[in-house]
Amino acid sequence: MASLGRKEGVQLALSWLSKHYNDAVEAWVENVWLAGIADEQRAGIASADARIRSIHDINLLEKLLSEGDFADLDGEANALKLVLAADDLALNDAQRDYLKQLPSCALQLYQVIACEAGQSFSVRDALKGKAKVIVIADSYASRMFDVDDVVGLRLLQTPAGMETSGAIYHIPEAYVAGLKEALLSAKPKERANILVANWLKLVALHV
Repeated sequence: MASLGRKEGVQLALSWLSKHYNDAVEAWVENVWLAGIADEQRAGIASADARIRSIHDINLLEKLLSEGDFADLDGEANALKLVLAADDLALNDAQRDYLKQLPSCALQLYQVIACEAGQSFSVRDALKGKAKVIVIADSYASRMFDVDDVVGLRLLQTPAGMETSGAIYHIPEAYVAGLKEALLSAKPKERANILVANWLKLVALHV
């Protein structure tokens, strides 16, 4: 089962960032997270139902911690480095190790190939024909998926095995082929941003 203690570090880090760098966070959301998203689409995202909005907020904040840089700060501007250097943020070693993994664990598109609700689920890379199967023991996430679901996930290695970072980008079946084509035609380092942008547009459409 995923360690709540490790993942609590993410929430502590985000609360700390909101408290100390709220203006910088808001600027990052506007200029990075919502880059290329039209006003009409932004309105669609804002009017999504509460469950989807909750997932949206988790995905946004996870990407901020994983990749976020604040453009207008003097000195260190990387969100995660600011968190890890904070003297007033009491993270334990497991939480720090978990956070440190985020930048090196790419957001990727996976297909769910098995699911035991309340216990675990198994995935493989959706862009590879013969990708290895990854089993993830997660009682919460395993209740959210069905076999053949296609989702964007960031997977981290922990002493207990592979875990998700908490972000989930579910792609409805009708949109999977188009997204795969876009990802395969892009450079690997561009794929995560393409996945995020496509998912945001689906949220805006309420699909």
